[in-house]
Amino acid sequence: MKITLGTVQFGIQYGISNTHGVPSDSELESIFSVASELGIKQLDTAKAYGNAEERIGQLSNSKFDIITKFPNVDSKEDLEIALSESLQKLNVSSIYGYLAHNADVLIQNPSLWEVLLDAKKEGKIKKIGYSLYNPEQLEQLLDLNCIPDLVQLPYSILDRKFEKQLSILKQLGTEVHVRSVFLQGLYFMNPNKLPEKLQPLQDSLLELKNLCIENNVSVGEVALNYVISNPNIDKLVIGIETAEQLRENINLVTNWKSNKILFSKIEAIEIKDKSLLNPVNW
Repeated sequence: MKITLGTVQFGIQYGISNTHGVPSDSELESIFSVASELGIKQLDTAKAYGNAEERIGQLSNSKFDIITKFPNVDSKEDLEIALSESLQKLNVSSIYGYLAHNADVLIQNPSLWEVLLDAKKEGKIKKIGYSLYNPEQLEQLLDLNCIPDLVQLPYSILDRKFEKQLSILKQLGTEVHVRSVFLQGLYFMNPNKLPEKLQPLQDSLLELKNLCIENNVSVGEVALNYVISNPNIDKLVIGIETAEQLRENINLVTNWKSNKILFSKIEAIEIKDKSLLNPVNW
């Protein structure tokens, strides 16, 4: 199972197309139960996701390996405190992965890497790394000899800026996790009803939807399976708001029939303003 369950929606209202809000405790318990049933073994969370860490600690019954992320910190001591607080909230003594939420914090203060290495030696963390936003960050960190066990980066059918870096990371033995597969729900929006700022993406999204209609597949199917089919990607982080959404997404993966011609046509779609593929610019 190449799916890791993203948990940002469990602590804060998140995503341009989120209509359900933050799930209740009972809904969250159902989500964890369904995830376990479907063979999902990892949760991805962060200190910045509201009270998501606490809710995971209270409601997940220790069924999952957990990856969490630390925010910008000013010192080694601050990072040690952040890790301790996350372990306490998650109700665990160790976690699968611990990442800088924004790789820039390590670029600005590379000595923080020593704290992560020490915590790994102590058995508090299995894999250390960082969450990337642009390829330049990876280049800078490799130059600083911050070789990650695990990275998370944005990648999707229309946003493939990390394509070259994927093979580099695999050569390093790095576990690659991909987020923003649905671009926070943008791919599901009606291209004719986009907010004004996103209007330049209208033609590209229409082309994508028309290709999907011609091939009798949904945008969701294509978005998920395009990423899953990439051999350089280990895990795909998806966020959901209900247990039913999770079942639907897994069904899209298990029932997929390979379609390389469709993928090639999608790769040929031109994006006029690529900066709009980054949600921070919305």
